[in-house]
Amino acid sequence: MGRRHLDRKTTCVDTPSPLLLTVISNVHNDADRLPRAVRSALAGWEGPGIEVLVVDDGSTDATGAVADALAADDDRVRVLHRGENDGAPGAPRNLGLDAARGEWVAFVDSDDEYLPGSLRRLVDAAREADADVAAGAVARYNERTDRVSPLPATDYVAGPVDPLEPGSPLWQDTIAVAKVIRRSLLDDRGIRFPERILYEDQPFTVALWSSARRIATLDEVVYHWYVNNVAGEESITARRHEVENFHDRIAANRAIDAQLADRPDLAAAKLDKFVRHDLALYGKDLDARDTDYRAAFLGAARDYLREQPVELRAALAQPYRLVVRELVDGEPESAVAAALFAYRRKHLERPLAHRSGRWWWPYRSEDAGADHDLTLLVEKEHAKGRQLRTTTATAVRVERDALRLEGAVVDGDDSLGARSRLTMVLVERDSGSTLASATTRVRHHGRFDVRLDLPSPDADAPPAKAWDVKVTFPSTLARLLPRRAGKPSPVEVPAALELPPLDGGLELYRTRNGNLSVRPVADDVDDD
Repeated sequence: MGRRHLDRKTTCVDTPSPLLLTVISNVHNDADRLPRAVRSALAGWEGPGIEVLVVDDGSTDATGAVADALAADDDRVRVLHRGENDGAPGAPRNLGLDAARGEWVAFVDSDDEYLPGSLRRLVDAAREADADVAAGAVARYNERTDRVSPLPATDYVAGPVDPLEPGSPLWQDTIAVAKVIRRSLLDDRGIRFPERILYEDQPFTVALWSSARRIATLDEVVYHWYVNNVAGEESITARRHEVENFHDRIAANRAIDAQLADRPDLAAAKLDKFVRHDLALYGKDLDARDTDYRAAFLGAARDYLREQPVELRAALAQPYRLVVRELVDGEPESAVAAALFAYRRKHLERPLAHRSGRWWWPYRSEDAGADHDLTLLVEKEHAKGRQLRTTTATAVRVERDALRLEGAVVDGDDSLGARSRLTMVLVERDSGSTLASATTRVRHHGRFDVRLDLPSPDADAPPAKAWDVKVTFPSTLARLLPRRAGKPSPVEVPAALELPPLDGGLELYRTRNGNLSVRPVADDVDDD
């Protein structure tokens, strides 16, 4: 570890008395955005009794000098210079915790910001409730579009929350920011971040939630998490296309398992959270990954899931029980297909098998068991007015002012029937209005060929975010579910399909969920 260095001015200034809050900001090569983060923390408190402790994590650009300048300008800013960077935030955050002087501690990433007054409101809420932790809501802030979207995992109501238990909402909130924490809790329980791995927040917050006597919450956004989705510019935790990222996620979960070894009452809830959330982030994109990535992912997932008790795996709801079983002992093709089915709107490459009045996973036959029985899931989908179908465009061409789409429908639950038709629609994402539609017959093996007009640009209309290509099956839905209006479902495109260019300032693109959409070339928008 490199030499600690405290800014000279900071060491000469008397510590405010009492010092209530230390906000730790670890930073590496982020000179441009660090001032915004530091100033937001100061504005989140508004007054004395705070220190912002910047931990320069081995930066090689001007970040160290910028941090020192911030400390020189404001007595409430202190700097530690860490000589090495190991590529993960755990060590610099721990260094900040060891040096913190406030009764309470909080964290701010160097590219994010707190909202004005939010930190003081968090501390006030914690003190009023005699709580060890107070947490508020987080909103994603798209740096390119200025779009703000709440993070559902932190959608709290004001008031107390019990410490971690099986059905607690705290399982979803595993980020270290947007919270104030009583420092004595961390020191007395020895709670620190694991080092040299990403997702160090998860073991830290699980230890926090399971150790706190009382937790207070605010029903307001206190923190803006800045998001950049440009390929090649993602934050280190957003690079899920790198398989090492998944290995770190597994390492973080193993650390949680070790922490909860004496809490068997939480084991089932912890596994459920891992399968529903952590695996989903990677499993939904497996069709877009190469062979080496898929092999490494499947091997790591298999090894970890085999460590989990069989009875806990068997207690998972479908389709999560299915995907775990296939990851544990299924063939690679079936394991990938099960992940896409579980995490991408019941995506199917093959129709489900129908035997003895029940629905089964189609990749198993003689050795199919309870984990492969999807009957209840199919019945629940039908009760909601939905069928299990996947519509994929395997060829996309531009013909004058129209799209020519060819592809196939996988009829997962044998609900299409003969002489079925499909209607392809172009839907404006924000308003839900239909801009164009075309109907065609579904041919043998689900094949289709349809020409969908593209709307002429309207210079007087407000700019649209994006237009999604979707599909309905009107005749089938009218026959099977006469009282329900079927909602359009997305049209998927293979990751390897090269989409043609469009005129008129538009472009075709594949969303993060694998769907076909159109957007303005000049605008950066969030994928669906």
